[in-house]
Amino acid sequence: MRAWWSGSGGRPVRWRTATADLALWASCTGLLAVEVSGLRAAPVPEVVGMALLLAAGFGVRRALPFTALGLAVGAAVLHSAAVVVGAADTFALAYTLPCGALAFLAGRRSERAAPVVALSAAAALTALLVYTAEWVRVGDPRETLTGLTDWALGVLGLVAVVVAPWLLGRYWRWRTELRTAGWETAERMERAREVEAGRARLRERARIATEMHDSLGHDLALIAVRAAALEMTVDGEAPRSAASDLRTAAHGATLRLRAIIGVLREDTGGPDAGPAAEDAAAVVARAVDAGMSVRLVREGPDPDPGAPPGRAVHRVVQEALTNAARHAPGSRVTVRVVREDGAVTVRVHDTGPGAVGAGAGTAGNGSGLDGLRALVEGAGGTFDAGPERRAAGGFAVFARIPDAADAGAPASAEGEGADGPTETERRRSRIRSGARRRLVTALVLPPGLSALVTAAGFLLLWYVGANTVLPREDYARLDVGDDLASVERVLPVFDYRPDPIPGEPPAPPGSACRYYLVRWENGLPPVYRLCFAEGRLAAKDVVARE
Repeated sequence: MRAWWSGSGGRPVRWRTATADLALWASCTGLLAVEVSGLRAAPVPEVVGMALLLAAGFGVRRALPFTALGLAVGAAVLHSAAVVVGAADTFALAYTLPCGALAFLAGRRSERAAPVVALSAAAALTALLVYTAEWVRVGDPRETLTGLTDWALGVLGLVAVVVAPWLLGRYWRWRTELRTAGWETAERMERAREVEAGRARLRERARIATEMHDSLGHDLALIAVRAAALEMTVDGEAPRSAASDLRTAAHGATLRLRAIIGVLREDTGGPDAGPAAEDAAAVVARAVDAGMSVRLVREGPDPDPGAPPGRAVHRVVQEALTNAARHAPGSRVTVRVVREDGAVTVRVHDTGPGAVGAGAGTAGNGSGLDGLRALVEGAGGTFDAGPERRAAGGFAVFARIPDAADAGAPASAEGEGADGPTETERRRSRIRSGARRRLVTALVLPPGLSALVTAAGFLLLWYVGANTVLPREDYARLDVGDDLASVERVLPVFDYRPDPIPGEPPAPPGSACRYYLVRWENGLPPVYRLCFAEGRLAAKDVVARE
C-alpha cells in the first residue's frame, strides 16, 4: 500500500489518477457494451473479453504507455479482421474509442515516435494481409481492387484514432511543460535576485578592500620608510628607540590591515578596480617625499589617469612601490613607464633591501600581486612579478596594458553572456519552439496523410469504375451468336457483379451471365447483361436498377 500513499498523515496522492483511469475504462467499456448489444445476438463474451483487455491496458498505461496502446489497437484490428472474413457482420465503432484515449495519453507521457510508427505500420500491414487472404479466396480482381479502398478507409481510421491523438497528446505535453516553465522561471528569478544581491555585497566588499589596500597600505608603508630614515638620522638612544617603535608599529598596522583586507576579499573572486585620480608621477613623488629612493623614467605621452589604462598603471606603480617599501626598505627603485604600439608598459624594479632595512623586510602573502595580475590580465594585458634574474638582483614587477583596456573586464566573467539570452530564456524559447512545432505537426500531418490516402482511394475507384464500363458503341456491335473470343476482345478489363436485381429478366437456360456498367456514376446506373452458353453469346440485355 505504500505505493498509493505518501506525505504526512498518509494522505492519498494517487487516488485521483487511479480514479481517472477507472472512469476512462468504465466509459469505454460501457459504450462498447451498448453498441455491441445492438449488433450481436450474444454480446456478453465479446464485452467481457474487451473489458478485461481494457482493464489491463489502462492498468499499465502509465508505466508502459505504448504497450497499453498496442493492446487497444490489436483488439480493433482483430475485430476488423473478423468483419472482413465474415465472422462478424458489422464493425463496432466503440472499438476505436480506447485507441484514441490511450494514444493521447501515450503522447502526453512519451516523445518517442518510433513505437507509434511501428504500431501503426504493423496494424495497417496486418489488415492488408487479412484483406489479401480474402481476395485470394474470392478470386475476383475487381473485388480485390475495390477492397483496397476499404483497406485505405481503415488506414484513414488508424490515422484518426492513433496518429492524430498521439500528436495532440505530445503537443499537450509540451504546452504543459511551457506553463510549468513559467513558474520555474519565476522561482529562478527569485533565486537569481538573491544571488545577485549577495554578489553585489561581495563586490562592494572587494571595492572597499581594494581602496583600503591601495591607499592605507601605501601610506603605512611610506610611514614605515620615514620612521626608518628618522631612526638613522636622530641622535640619542631615546629618539632612535621611538623611531624604531614607530616603524615597528607601522609595520604591525600594515599586517593587521592585510588581515582585514583578506576578510573583505573572501569569496569575491578578485578585487574591483576603483577610480584613481592621480598618475604614476604623483605616486612616485609621494614615495620620494617619504624618503624612498625612486627614479621615474617616462617615454611617450602619459595615459589619462581617469581612463582604464591610466587607472591600471596607477595601481601597478602604487602596489609595486608599496611592496618595495615594505619588503625592501632602503633599496633603490626604478619606475619605467613606456607608451608605444597601442599599449603602456610598466616596469618597477628595486635593488633589494639595504642596510637600513636589514631584517625589516617581511614576506607577504602575495594578495596584492594577485590582485594586480587579475586586473591586468582581465583588461587584456600581461603581468609578471618575481626576483630579478640579472646581476643587479632585487625584485621586478612588469605589466603591459593595452590602450583599449576595459576597466570592467575583471568582473565581466561573472556576467558573461549578459547581453545574450540567459539559460532560462533559452529553455523557454526551446520549449515554446518545440510546442509550436508539435502543434503544427498535429494540425498538418493527420490531414495530409488522410488527403493522400483519400486521393489514392478515389483514384483507385476511378480506375476500377472506368474499366468496368462497356462503351455503348461496343455493346451495339455485339450480336447474339458471336463467339466468346470475339466478344471478349471488346469487353472492359473488369466485369461488374451486382446484388440480385429485382425484375431482372430470366437468363437463357444453361448460360452464365456477366454484367458491365453502362456508364460510370454514383448510385445505381443501368448495367449490360451478357449471357454466354456453349462458347457463344446467348443473350444481351440492358437491365435498369432502382
